[in-house]
Amino acid sequence: MKKTLLSLCLTCLLTTPAIAQTVQPEWQSQYAIGKNKLAPHTYIWPYANADAAGEGNYEQSPYYMSLNGKWKFHWVKNPDHRPKDFYKPSFYTGGWADIDVPGNWERQGYGTAIYVNETYEFDDPLFNFKKNPPLVPYAENEVGSYRRMFTVPADWKDRRIVICCEGVISFYYIWVNGHMLGYNQGSKTPAEWDITDYVQAGENIVALEVYRWSAGSYLECQDMWRLSGIERDVYLYSTPRQFIADYKVTSSLDKKEYKEGFFGLDVTVEGSATGVSTLAYSLEDTAGKTILQNEIPIKNRGLSNSIIFDEQSLPGVKRWSAEHPNLYTLILTLKDDAGHITHLTGCKVGFRTSEIKDGRFCINGVPILIKGANRHEHSQLGRTVSKELMEEDIRLMKQHNLNTVRNSHYPTHPYWYQLCDRYGLYVIDEANIESHGMGYGPASLAKDSTWLPAHMDRTQRMYERAKNHPGIVIWSLGNEAGNGINFERTYDWMKSVETTRPIQYERAEQNYNTDIYCRMYRSVEELLAYARQTEPKVYRPFIMTEYLHAMGNSGGGLKEYMDVFETEPIVQGGCIWDWVDQSFREIDAAGRWYWTYGGDYGPKNVPSFGNFCCNGLVNAVREPHPHLLEVKKAYQYIKTTLIDKSNLTLSIKNWYDFTNLNAYTLHWQVVGDHGKVITDGTRRVDAAPHATVEVTLGAVRLPSDVREAYLNLSWTSVDAAPFINTDYEVAYDQFVLSGNKNYRAPETKLSGKVEMNIDPATGALHSYIYNGKELLVSPVTLSLYRPVTDNDNREKVGGAKAWKKAGLDQLTQRALTVKTSTRSGRAEVELLNVRGEKVGTASFIYTLKKNGELDIQTHFVPDTTVITSLARVGLTFEMPDAYNQVSYLGRGEHETYMDRNQSGKIGIYHTDVERMFHYYVRPQATGNRTDVRWMQLADEAGEGLAFRSDASFQFSVIPFTDENLDAATHINQLRREGVVTVHLDAAQAGVGTATCGPGVLPQYRVPVQDYTFRFTIRPLK
Repeated sequence: MKKTLLSLCLTCLLTTPAIAQTVQPEWQSQYAIGKNKLAPHTYIWPYANADAAGEGNYEQSPYYMSLNGKWKFHWVKNPDHRPKDFYKPSFYTGGWADIDVPGNWERQGYGTAIYVNETYEFDDPLFNFKKNPPLVPYAENEVGSYRRMFTVPADWKDRRIVICCEGVISFYYIWVNGHMLGYNQGSKTPAEWDITDYVQAGENIVALEVYRWSAGSYLECQDMWRLSGIERDVYLYSTPRQFIADYKVTSSLDKKEYKEGFFGLDVTVEGSATGVSTLAYSLEDTAGKTILQNEIPIKNRGLSNSIIFDEQSLPGVKRWSAEHPNLYTLILTLKDDAGHITHLTGCKVGFRTSEIKDGRFCINGVPILIKGANRHEHSQLGRTVSKELMEEDIRLMKQHNLNTVRNSHYPTHPYWYQLCDRYGLYVIDEANIESHGMGYGPASLAKDSTWLPAHMDRTQRMYERAKNHPGIVIWSLGNEAGNGINFERTYDWMKSVETTRPIQYERAEQNYNTDIYCRMYRSVEELLAYARQTEPKVYRPFIMTEYLHAMGNSGGGLKEYMDVFETEPIVQGGCIWDWVDQSFREIDAAGRWYWTYGGDYGPKNVPSFGNFCCNGLVNAVREPHPHLLEVKKAYQYIKTTLIDKSNLTLSIKNWYDFTNLNAYTLHWQVVGDHGKVITDGTRRVDAAPHATVEVTLGAVRLPSDVREAYLNLSWTSVDAAPFINTDYEVAYDQFVLSGNKNYRAPETKLSGKVEMNIDPATGALHSYIYNGKELLVSPVTLSLYRPVTDNDNREKVGGAKAWKKAGLDQLTQRALTVKTSTRSGRAEVELLNVRGEKVGTASFIYTLKKNGELDIQTHFVPDTTVITSLARVGLTFEMPDAYNQVSYLGRGEHETYMDRNQSGKIGIYHTDVERMFHYYVRPQATGNRTDVRWMQLADEAGEGLAFRSDASFQFSVIPFTDENLDAATHINQLRREGVVTVHLDAAQAGVGTATCGPGVLPQYRVPVQDYTFRFTIRPLK
């Protein structure tokens, strides 16, 4: 295989300075990125036969040995106290503890898990250190010493043996049987050593001395927990003495019609052999039929031989895409001079193109929308993620209409790429480079050429290990590290070896060294400004590397982003930040579980960026947050507009790139607001990718007892696919149909007596009694505040700071006048904050009707010199927690907010208060429902209260008090006090994404103005 001159020059750079190092240890040098490591290459795991290679289950190969499991472990806080001779076979480790490998040591009782975002955790008084690259703290640098025994299988005799460490952070030395193999820094790509000459029959010893921090830590300043140790697999594999060392597959399409496949193969064979060896390949289709094959004798030219097979064409090839991940199987065999197979390996092959064409990002010649998310590796073990958890990640992504994942911010476990190839996810693979803590200015390591070898090594190793995966459609040079000579050179190198995929780098912005303009957290206005930019002329697509920061109760405004993605051709989507909350589940001293985040481990002065690590679409154990459902709805590939209500004519847009709509079944029904199905049916619709068609369902006569009805459209797959059964809803839409607006459902006559009481001091409804039973625990008062969300705390316009400045979180009502009678009352009140300042006035008109209904009309006038922002305008009160059964007609069945309610379908839902409460990592406002027509709150006997309004409203019922919810920093601080808190809102603000990105958009804020609204309360019989 061809090697560039730059690669060869860098090899010299990587070794020479380390030899000259005399003052500082290797782990304090930016040049000491590895010693004696094998050159980076694609995975060449040997398999027993072609069937095994086709399955890709390398761990079952007889020539693979996992070293995962229990290792002996010793940990110190200071390198001078480490057991310096522990790697020697004679060293006794009987008194050492065991540790699980893989797994970060902070998650197994050693050291402190630290979460920071933009800074270096060691750049802190706690460690008596200020950043000074390449140096890291010495005395405070923890060292973990690992040892384990292994026995080489007898049938590996006379074969080459390699040890591979897939991921160890941050720097380590490695020995086998007392012999030092070398060292490595760069924690997210494999490092390998040939140990053939150092193993023996019987027991062998492998030892790793791992340092928490090293010079490499300056390039691993990602927004994540800073953890240490062996966090990915360690294993051995064995090849013959002459072996397949690397190979590069070319599997592209013609650039005219994208129907003819082209297959090329470039293989490197290393090692010596007697006689003439033979290298062969076969390419099999999904049925196992060989469609291409070739064989070339190897004329040994020393120890390394490059074999280039002639390019072959495949007319009518089955193309790979995220929608149709068609894979072929490549089998490579090396045979000795007697024709016996000595090394058999291979991989899956997908025929596809990935290119920038006419300024747009295209797969197989088709411009696509990136509907993605960023994914960190995270589990309760730290950054060690099991295969089962990876499979759960991809299942949820596919079920929620994601088509892209960005490996933020480093190459991931090799199994993840196999899953993305197999099930269809476009992958943005990213080099393990982020020096955020140095900033983007003159101090940026991007501009310091002494760090070029480290940048280049990480880039090359990312590329070489994963270059054959069809799922990878974009390479990323790194994240948040400034821009300069080092990223220009890594871009140049990537362009020299990669001709089939674009390369991006966010901090390059509109400089030459990125093929995609990929700024993060841009507003809708900024997206539009780029689309209309004329100077310089736009020639690259805009795909946001990060957007819609999903921290806590978040995800507002996704609809507005999608509107731009679907109307501006050059703006092609983005990846939501991010996929999974980086939190850990712990149990407190009282036995209550809770989620942890930054600052929850170690001393009080530990560096921390709080719960900024908790911004996932799913929580840490992969339970979806409500905003994931909004993503599924926004990302869906079938979208419908109702263009004629009288005849139910639909305009249906097929947003699939490679799939006809006839692969799906349309289920439709008209449901009345009484919950009964009026009519329904199914249709098959023929529409080519990106086409729009009209479908008429026909006129539907609504019964006279229906005020409104709902046309519900649901799409399911005709044929089952992985994770998508034929009954799984992949897309849906809903439209409201007007019925008999004058209809009023007959109400059951109350048999008991209703009594009310108005507090003369506050003007609030103090008591509401039915049949002698008090239904209120606290008075019904005006509410202008909500327990703040993470986004509320970071709003630039309004938000929690403005609410608390005005004192909306501690309002009291003081009556100016109160007039009451047996069946009515009127109160004029002023609203005071905790400082006694008047923030507004309100009037309440109470009317108790003969049928027992209580009508409360509220008129609120804010003092705009004090109130500059409102969270909500509505009523709040508490009821006994026995009233925990909730029914409503509104958007459900999950939580919705005004800027995040496209996913909610209007219908009648039955739930309970516990289910309405969502446990965000940091407790905050939750459980809201929008577009509500009526709501009921009952006990198990069906008694309680019904609420309705003359306009659609919002409501929430939670099992905690607002004060408790607002004060709690972790969910184990929530206390049930025998009440449920009810909010009935005429208006409530959206949630936005202000933690990182745009706040609540103007149309979703609550205007500071006068409000008049009415709620009717009625006992349930």
